[in-house]
Amino acid sequence: MIEIKEPTHVEDTGSPRSGFSKIYQIHKYFGRKPWKPIADLIKQNTNEGDHVLDIFVGSGVTALESIAINRNFTGIDLNPIAIFIAKNTINSNFDEKEFTREYKKLKEKLNPFFEELYSTEECCEYCESNMKIIHINVGPNYEGREEGYFYCPKCGRRKSNKRRTLTEKELEDFNKEYPIDKWIPKNDFPDNFYKDRFSYKGVDKIVDMFTDRNLYGLSELLHTIKNMDFKYENLFLIAFSNTLLHASILKGEDVRPLGVNNYWIPDDYMEENVWLRFKERVDKVIKSKRKLKDKLNNLSSFNKGVGNHSFKNTSSTSLDLDSNTIDYIITDPPYGDGIQYSELSKVWNAWLQFEYEIDNEIIVNPEQNKGKDDFINLLKKSIKEGARVLKDNKKFTLCFHNKKFSIWKDVLDIFKENDLVLEKITIVDQLGNSYNNNWAKFSPKNDLYLTFIKQEFKGYTHSEPYDLKNLIKKIMKKNKDSSCTQIYDKLVSTMIWEIFYNDYQIDLSDLSIKKANKMMQEIEEEI
Repeated sequence: MIEIKEPTHVEDTGSPRSGFSKIYQIHKYFGRKPWKPIADLIKQNTNEGDHVLDIFVGSGVTALESIAINRNFTGIDLNPIAIFIAKNTINSNFDEKEFTREYKKLKEKLNPFFEELYSTEECCEYCESNMKIIHINVGPNYEGREEGYFYCPKCGRRKSNKRRTLTEKELEDFNKEYPIDKWIPKNDFPDNFYKDRFSYKGVDKIVDMFTDRNLYGLSELLHTIKNMDFKYENLFLIAFSNTLLHASILKGEDVRPLGVNNYWIPDDYMEENVWLRFKERVDKVIKSKRKLKDKLNNLSSFNKGVGNHSFKNTSSTSLDLDSNTIDYIITDPPYGDGIQYSELSKVWNAWLQFEYEIDNEIIVNPEQNKGKDDFINLLKKSIKEGARVLKDNKKFTLCFHNKKFSIWKDVLDIFKENDLVLEKITIVDQLGNSYNNNWAKFSPKNDLYLTFIKQEFKGYTHSEPYDLKNLIKKIMKKNKDSSCTQIYDKLVSTMIWEIFYNDYQIDLSDLSIKKANKMMQEIEEEI
């Protein structure tokens, strides 16, 4: 009954090696899915001119993959930075020559300021120019021997890059107060932050995430972007926003900001040159737009045009859309408490002066007084709204890979209640990497895409209990050459199917990845 397969290859969307993933590197965001399986699912479940909806649009992968093959698209998201990223990701109205001209004006305006801000008294051994700071390392391990990386702008980093301890003057410049007279965000962090790993270090406000010098540099950069009357102001703001975390004290030599999906400040952090990081982010914008042009040109011979699109910065619990108007829904909702979107977006939204209304944020967050029941109730409202606007006999694809098995029955019940009948389960390797065959390090690497069809639920197909261990054994015998991760994914997929179609109530409350893994190891020894 269950269909588990890799996504069908669709020739006209390009291969994963086409480099189109660079389009989505325009700005960091959380939980972004690979574009290829999204493109394939949209292609398989729609026709040209159909209207596609994503009720948790995130950074816009579903948006671009829809309009690129001439589907119309509507994207909903409560997070304002998500809408901002999505709009700027799919915007193909880009003249690289004009953008480069504006970028040149920006550099002419700010180069002197930043060269002075990150200047040193040391001269380049090749050309005698003043060396500039790339970044400075500070913290307990560097106390009394603070060090930095330096380079000469004229000779370039490849030739002149060097590492050494700071001079007294450089350390003094690092510690001094800077004359910040431009706007900076005054926002406080919430008193109660669910995944708080920073307040104990004295961080109460957004600005506390930055050294005084970098705060000074960021304020000048933002002010200049907003007052240059640029056609591509929003793209420069994207680059600016994507600079913020790297220019913060969340960054360390071996620590990427938000690498563990919370604001963790390493004891030994770095002060990174704002201007160098911003220029690197502008290059990402240019590469993104070049790849977008390639993608749309590549598809032009297969499709009649690019679909229309719209975005709504609102909650999916109440859609401002007419009933029975959508041809396909594909979405990737929050997975309980896995990613705290409003918390993790706090710095970006504050600097861009975006307001995030979190009352209807679909999340498990004790600090927002939202538990599992609140999460399910809010998700239920969203799925109900999706079912309302979806046409009869049309498809609804859900990407949902929550590691807590107990939540699956609640999620599937929502779909049954709204006459959305499970039709297919697709397993997708989200990273394109080989499976992990080490049992001791077992961890699921794949995404599950559940596709439902809007039809009346006819009732359960069977009503019989089954023994979990025997089910695992059956799957393992049938898939002797599969890795534990592949077996696990097939186990979860089969259980999802059983939960949906088997009237026997399966108790998953005490089932965990660890327990499933242990059972697999025991069975492996038996067979």
